[in-house]
Amino acid sequence: MPDDDIELGQSPPDKKLDHPFLDSSEPESFYREARDAVHPKGMEVILHREQHLDHNCLAGEKDASSKETMDSPTTKPAIPPRTQKPRARRSTDDLDPRHLEKENASLRKDYEEIRRDLKSTWKENREQALELRDLKKQNTHLKESIRTQADPKSYKDQILNERRKFYEHVDMLDDHINHLKHQLDKTKLHMDQLTFQTREANEEKANYESKLQNLQKQNARLNEDLTECRDDILRLQPPSQIPDSKIVDEYANVYQQIASWVDDEAEDSSAMETQLENMLTDKDAPQLLKTCLDSDILRATRKHSDAEPLILRYVIQTHLHQRILADDLYLFGLDDHSITLLRTIAHSMEDLEPKRDALTIQRWRSETLQALAKIDGFQAEQQRQATTVSKDLWSALVYLLPEIASQETGWRRLHDTVVMPAVHLATNMRFSTSCYRIIPHLPRNAAGHNNVIYHPDIQRYTLLDVATQKVLRQDSVLKIAEDGRIGEHVMVIQPLLLRMQRDSNGGIALCKPTVAVRLDEPMARRAKGVKALAGWTSSWFGGEGDPSRT
Repeated sequence: MPDDDIELGQSPPDKKLDHPFLDSSEPESFYREARDAVHPKGMEVILHREQHLDHNCLAGEKDASSKETMDSPTTKPAIPPRTQKPRARRSTDDLDPRHLEKENASLRKDYEEIRRDLKSTWKENREQALELRDLKKQNTHLKESIRTQADPKSYKDQILNERRKFYEHVDMLDDHINHLKHQLDKTKLHMDQLTFQTREANEEKANYESKLQNLQKQNARLNEDLTECRDDILRLQPPSQIPDSKIVDEYANVYQQIASWVDDEAEDSSAMETQLENMLTDKDAPQLLKTCLDSDILRATRKHSDAEPLILRYVIQTHLHQRILADDLYLFGLDDHSITLLRTIAHSMEDLEPKRDALTIQRWRSETLQALAKIDGFQAEQQRQATTVSKDLWSALVYLLPEIASQETGWRRLHDTVVMPAVHLATNMRFSTSCYRIIPHLPRNAAGHNNVIYHPDIQRYTLLDVATQKVLRQDSVLKIAEDGRIGEHVMVIQPLLLRMQRDSNGGIALCKPTVAVRLDEPMARRAKGVKALAGWTSSWFGGEGDPSRT
């Protein structure tokens, strides 16, 4: 677009320049005009543009004053542009680098001056354009005012129209005020209702708070009465009783663990026979074995090479009974001083007034031992004593089974699976208010013997044949003597468990003992059918035809 066609107040279309020596924020026209200003022909273009702007401004002022509407504001006089003589071009042959640098600095200085002049010129043009726009608006308003005053009828109609609009607006405001008054009355009525309801709610709240305080006082009194009743009940009721079923389960588990350990460790017991023969004469044999295994047991099992697992079970259960489950042990884990003190207190309670019966003393003993068992020191001492029992038992078993001596932590498995269950059993037996006893030997029979086994003993005991390690049953084929004898007692593998009765010296058998017996005659096999009995006589069943009767 040519420069002469630019309207007043508008700038030529610009675009940004991208040059390392130029300011990218300035429009392209700025630098174009600066370039033309430095060029001799560029100055003529700028002077021609400024004259054209001044001519347009003067023409606008004449048009505004010719209508005689009002005095227009004075406009600022145009500032004459700065003229600068163009520099004479020099021949490139006469210029050196220093001279060029000075020339470049001079050009930059001139460029900055021209830039400032252009900015001021554009600013003045914008201000004059705004003033011209305001004058045009005022001129338009004055034209409308003059035209209205020139026609009185239209002016009167306009006034009436405005008055009618005003009255309509007043009526609308009156309706709105009436509506607001009606809403105010409804709101006041609603507020009165809410105030009444709030007053009633506050009164009910006060009544409920009064009732709540009374109920809280009653609850406090009832809690006090309940605490007294609970204390009375605790004083009257016995401590928690350990049921017999739990004692029986733990007792059976201990001896089941003994049998499992023997089955796992004594698979090859060929060297055990030699160790048993030399035990009585060997000075290095553990004293534990000499205490458990006497000459009668060794003599009875010498004829049966398969009896070594039974001997191991007998050694383990005997040692556990002597060190952990004995009746004279007050509680496994207590030291001798504490045991003496507790027994002295229990005996002294019998002399108190009023007299304490045996049940009261048992309850006191049960509660006291349960409290002691919760002390960390007691638990550590009980664990230490159990470890000692495990290591002593392990050393004796290693003597009988040298092949297990290579196991570095073999005693730990014995400790965890056999000894510790026995410790828990002994502790629960002492915690109970009932009195339990473990009988490691068989009671004497009617004839005064405790080493003879008769046929009716099959119901009283669990009999285990030493030769075959089979359990004898009622229907087993046995050689029964005239007096009912079937063999002799060798050793007790699992002792008898009794719960003693308080009113008598007797007890109730909770677990039958398991007894290893040596039969007088080997146990015959049961044959199927009646024909299989043709080769047997009635003497095998204790009937007629027994040679021992004649």
